[in-house]
Amino acid sequence: MDNKIDSKFFKNYNSWVFGNTFKFGNLTNQRVVPEFVNSIKRLHFKFGHNKIILDFSEVEKIYPYPTAAIAGYIHYFKTILHIEFEFINPPKYLDAIHFGEPYKVSETTINKNDNCLDKIWLFQNSDEVHTLVNGLLANIRTAIECEAGVIDACTWGLNEIMDNVIQHSEAECGFVMAAVHKASKNINVCIFDYGIGIFRSLKKSKYHNPKNAPDAISLAVQEGVTRDKKIGQGNGMWGLYNIVTLNAGVMSIISGKGGLSLIKGNMKTFTEIQMLSPKQQATTVNFNLNLNKEISIKEALKGHELTDMYIENMEDEYDRIIFKVADATSGTGTRQSGLKLKNEVINLFKKTKKPVIIDFSEIGIISSSFADEFIGKMVVELGFFQFQKIFTLTNMNETIQTIVQRSLSQRLAQSL
Repeated sequence: MDNKIDSKFFKNYNSWVFGNTFKFGNLTNQRVVPEFVNSIKRLHFKFGHNKIILDFSEVEKIYPYPTAAIAGYIHYFKTILHIEFEFINPPKYLDAIHFGEPYKVSETTINKNDNCLDKIWLFQNSDEVHTLVNGLLANIRTAIECEAGVIDACTWGLNEIMDNVIQHSEAECGFVMAAVHKASKNINVCIFDYGIGIFRSLKKSKYHNPKNAPDAISLAVQEGVTRDKKIGQGNGMWGLYNIVTLNAGVMSIISGKGGLSLIKGNMKTFTEIQMLSPKQQATTVNFNLNLNKEISIKEALKGHELTDMYIENMEDEYDRIIFKVADATSGTGTRQSGLKLKNEVINLFKKTKKPVIIDFSEIGIISSSFADEFIGKMVVELGFFQFQKIFTLTNMNETIQTIVQRSLSQRLAQSL
């Protein structure tokens, strides 16, 4: 039960506090994170509040960072300090992403058709990381066309940074959120844990002795830097740093009292950030990649190339890519499903640079809207001769042939 001590009113740059209420000014600025942490600690420890109201009436836009990090801190305050939170005036999107109670991989069956994007996820072990990364990648492939190397870059960043949480944070769980922004053609990923932090982790190493948090973060983005070579080789953060640099993207790492930002190849570190506690220094890794800018993973990782089992499972004995429409769990009846498949096969070609055979075996019927979105629009966008050069349609029954031909004729006539 709350005592009667009043915290009165104090104003931060991105938030306000009055009584036992914390009011967000935004969920787009990273500086709202330390304001939130400091305010909740002050309300709880100084003024004795065990129930805190979070007011979102001023929030208009919501980005994965700072939102996923704040959701992780709320989980900490609820489970460790037993603080009760009440949300008032939350935007619908905030409810949709499960801000107050992140999705748990262990309680969710994720398949190819589930939308893992625009959700905050809690993960606890390597099996859950594997399941969640596969789900996120499946959604990225169908959400938007990506230039060569971008999906591999997402694979690397998600796997490596989430694995760092499992291996090094000493936290019981981590949090992740990814969002694709179609208008600006970028993807934003935020990964957070309230563990011991990079500085404390590297201080346990036999090989490194960082002076402070910014020094530790600067070390972490160098090749081969890890707490223990028996656990990992120290290439995860270094590889992601190189990927973001080549892509002219954005990356930030906040851990303990230090931080690092990388914006279009310009890196700087900063210090004196307010942290959760000396023991729980917490780490946030946020990265934005341009989906329309090609990335050479081989160059970023100094010759190393990723093995993509998703691609290998589609290759036949003649090294051709066979895309089976029947495997698309979104179906063949809607325009939305057609768009997903169009994005997926274009991303297949951009990654492999190999012709793609679109196989309609086991499909009895498709809708005209599906045919128009999947085939008709793709022919117009690529051009008829370029489409023929890249894609082959096979195993269509007479009904499907008629529907595709009609949709294609209408789309070509409209484009002319």
